Amino acid sequence: MSVCTISVSDMHCAACAGKIRRALTTLDGIEATHINPVRRQVLVEHGRATDPLQILNTIESAGFTPTLAGLDDHDERQRDLLKRLGIAGLAMMQVMMAAIALYAGSFDGIEPAYERLLQFTSLLFTIPVVCYSAVPFFTSALSSIRGGGLNMDVPIALAISIAFSVSLHATLTGGSDVFYDSVVMFTFLLLGARYIDNRLQRRFDLTGQLLSALPSTALRIEAGERQPVPVAELAPGDQIWVPEGAQIPVDGTLDGNTALLDEAVLTGESDWVEKQTAETVYAGTLNRGAGFGLTATRTVDESRIADIAQLAEQAEVGQARITRITDRIAGIFIPSVLALAALTFVIWQFVDPSRALMAMLTVLVVSCPCALSLATPAALTAAMTRLRQLGVVLTNSEALERVLDVNRVYIDKTGTLTTSRPAILHTEVLDSGMNQAECLTLATALQRYSSHPYATAFEHAGADSGPGWTVEDVETVTGGGVRGWISADAGGPSAEFRIGSASFAGASGEADDRSVYLARAGWVIARFDLSNQVRPDAMASVTALKNLGIAPVMLSGDSPERCAETAAVLGIDFLARQTPEAKLAAIHADQQRGARVLMLGDGINDVPVLAGADVSAAVVEASDLVKSRSDVLLLSRRLAPLTDLFRVARQTRSITLQNLIWAAAYNLTAIPVAALGLMPPWLAALGMAASSTLVMLNATRLLSVAPTEAAPGMEA
Repeated sequence: MSVCTISVSDMHCAACAGKIRRALTTLDGIEATHINPVRRQVLVEHGRATDPLQILNTIESAGFTPTLAGLDDHDERQRDLLKRLGIAGLAMMQVMMAAIALYAGSFDGIEPAYERLLQFTSLLFTIPVVCYSAVPFFTSALSSIRGGGLNMDVPIALAISIAFSVSLHATLTGGSDVFYDSVVMFTFLLLGARYIDNRLQRRFDLTGQLLSALPSTALRIEAGERQPVPVAELAPGDQIWVPEGAQIPVDGTLDGNTALLDEAVLTGESDWVEKQTAETVYAGTLNRGAGFGLTATRTVDESRIADIAQLAEQAEVGQARITRITDRIAGIFIPSVLALAALTFVIWQFVDPSRALMAMLTVLVVSCPCALSLATPAALTAAMTRLRQLGVVLTNSEALERVLDVNRVYIDKTGTLTTSRPAILHTEVLDSGMNQAECLTLATALQRYSSHPYATAFEHAGADSGPGWTVEDVETVTGGGVRGWISADAGGPSAEFRIGSASFAGASGEADDRSVYLARAGWVIARFDLSNQVRPDAMASVTALKNLGIAPVMLSGDSPERCAETAAVLGIDFLARQTPEAKLAAIHADQQRGARVLMLGDGINDVPVLAGADVSAAVVEASDLVKSRSDVLLLSRRLAPLTDLFRVARQTRSITLQNLIWAAAYNLTAIPVAALGLMPPWLAALGMAASSTLVMLNATRLLSVAPTEAAPGMEA
């Protein structure tokens, strides 16, 4: 399956989105269609046999102007709107001066010759507005009608056309009723609102923000020389140099000793990360230390940041349940408005024919349902953008709604509540002839040859082999540990040392899966008690979840003793030694008692329970299978972004309701006022523009939601 992202600049409302969706259903090979009217983007999942050109032609036949989405689409649309807005603004200033004189003349009298001069002057300046500035409204409306539907530009285009046509007829036949000022003013106001909306959309442009983190060129090492090349030309295996302060162009492995990186663009964390030789580094992250070399492992299109952008884009263009409801309302609304405008004109013909035209025009302009159509998508898009900045990516747009019902969170222990790297909690020396430093040094010398997770606890416990120590004939025993011969000094006598489990080291009767034993020549000389430490931010995050009314529960396959230790520190309940079947049974038992459950996991064994949870979450390092079963991806193993998810979801619900209430109140109030003839067309245009702009501005409040703060003394 392939994914095609298409920009449709003349898609402005739910009716447009519905027409595009219906048109694409007629095309063979389309797997799914996701449309975001706020971003004016269509994401199409299609078979490889389907040519993207066919998709573009199908959308065009529905009456729209599609282009393959690119980073410059938004800027080009803004430049075009600004030019049209500028022409309308200049014309409006001239027409309004003539209109003031005409209005004054209607009260105090004016010579017919001057009246004609002012009318023709107004006509001269209105023609560029109608023939250039207002063209987007006309083309969108005509395309909509040709496609067999109606969008919000239809009433706008009708109002401009009727007002201009009546004014032109009056000017050519010597009539006195002209509405050039209304034409240029509401064209200017509507274009201004559209320009502001587009500026606000840029703040919601998550994909653009992510991809802008990628440099356009990179320094590829060829024959010892650093040659600048386009990032698109880089391939796996290429040797690349990343200077100090530069962004990494592609995913790869570190060639140098260490690198200090700022991974905020990927994880949302402000702390810099130190990477060691052969560790993976990711495209878009920033080099905060000295320059280093890396070996590319993926192309730029396959990089993690590109994967995140695609996942986020798919979720953004998905439709939440409340969005589908408002879309249906908006689709019915436009034909109703046209009927109401016609009815208004007919009624005013009996009441006061001189006011019939103005009342009809006002109804056409004021009742455009753009605020209603944008109320939910604007809030959802802003929420997803903010969540991404906080280190959370939604792969399912409906997850944000389902999160609101969650009251219980199951969290895996290792790597989430605790660090994935074990630490030495206590060292007990069992040989009076040794001291703690010597035991740690000997243990470190052997563990450097082990790939067991416990070996990482000794990486910085002592020197690799200490001055004068020599390690030879090392052997790793699966399920046991490591043994080797270590000489006290160069050329001196050597002895066999072992480090590993109790049975492997010869510590019979003291089996403890939380301890590692060091033995010399069959005698145990030291015991190291290990444990995964509680993550620095776990306590603050658990507290934040409780304050939100959500009960965190630790769900782990680890031993009851270890789980109890961690749970006691955090003050939460736990379930230990849980098999995949037991985890799923625990989730279902809670759901049967009325709980709504979110499960956070990272292993293949978590797939069943992730599928059974109401909302599933995984860390981005999880396997593709795990991520495919997840509604939410955390871009780091920190728990704070999970609490941010709940906070942003609740704020999104509040702002969405505010937007819907405002949009409904505006239409219910403005339409009767316009139908009664109490509102001029220019004020109707201002009201319509202000309603949609207010909805967008209200949605931007989500972009300022503060991240969860760590408790004093803890890392964020």
